[in-house]
Amino acid sequence: VKSEYEMSQAVAHTLGKYAAREVRVGDCIFDVVACNKKEKSFRLVECKMSQKATGIGQAFGQTAAYSATIATRARDFLNAYSKMLEVPISLGEWMDATDNYHRFRINFYVALTHKACTDKIEWLRSMKKVLPNVGIIRVKTDGYCRNHIWDGKSKDAEVTKARTVKVK
Repeated sequence: VKSEYEMSQAVAHTLGKYAAREVRVGDCIFDVVACNKKEKSFRLVECKMSQKATGIGQAFGQTAAYSATIATRARDFLNAYSKMLEVPISLGEWMDATDNYHRFRINFYVALTHKACTDKIEWLRSMKKVLPNVGIIRVKTDGYCRNHIWDGKSKDAEVTKARTVKVK
């Protein structure tokens, strides 16, 4: 993975057939949006190649702006996402995912390089205290995505978990 474009492709591939890239709502462009049928929720991912604290922090901050955009433009978000899908979601699946069009659940993530996750682990833990709803996806150089980071010799999946946000 050499660019954010390639990173978003890798993340979309990992999230499955209901993933769409570059979903535009207002002046926001969401790198990857996917529907998780099993959890009946959506995932929104901001991809960042940066290994600098300011670049990673910008990705976390963008998820806050995205959350506010979706909260105020939920219908636009669902319409834009549905138009970008290569594999359509059935009406029944939409009903499940949106609680009969009354509300939906969404998880926000930042996708970061393997190096950023290993070099900045304590910084990431600190950032999670500020923005605990945001999860982390570690993207390896070969494009494989992981939902844990390495803390020395052990896996830490807790720091990568996202908290679900409900949108009405």
